[in-house]
Amino acid sequence: MQQWFNTEMNKSQVLIYDADCRICAVLASWLSRADVLRWVIWTPYQSLEAPPPGLSWDDLKRSAYLVVGGGRRYEGFYAFRMLTVRLPLLAPLAPVFWFPGMSVIGAAAYRWVARNRYRFFGCT
Repeated sequence: MQQWFNTEMNKSQVLIYDADCRICAVLASWLSRADVLRWVIWTPYQSLEAPPPGLSWDDLKRSAYLVVGGGRRYEGFYAFRMLTVRLPLLAPLAPVFWFPGMSVIGAAAYRWVARNRYRFFGCT
């Protein structure tokens, strides 16, 4: 189990996801390959000893989170949107994720997929 207050993790960006969700695990694997500079620590919430400050286990079960310096958190769609400007290989996707109005559509789509992920994609 990883300890959340690890010094190395506090200096990095951490993407916390549900490793029991098949699509979550596959996306984390693909995205980690796009992280050629190793700027993100890809962490299943199941490996944490405790949730990050300000989050609960229920939060982590419901959505992926990107936690960056200073403890700032981005949830769901917004986490993936932030990755498009933090990982060079995802930069071509940034105009789509940052297009005006896309956050309304993207956040709603993310919530729908997150609610139905086990039904459509199964567990690992």
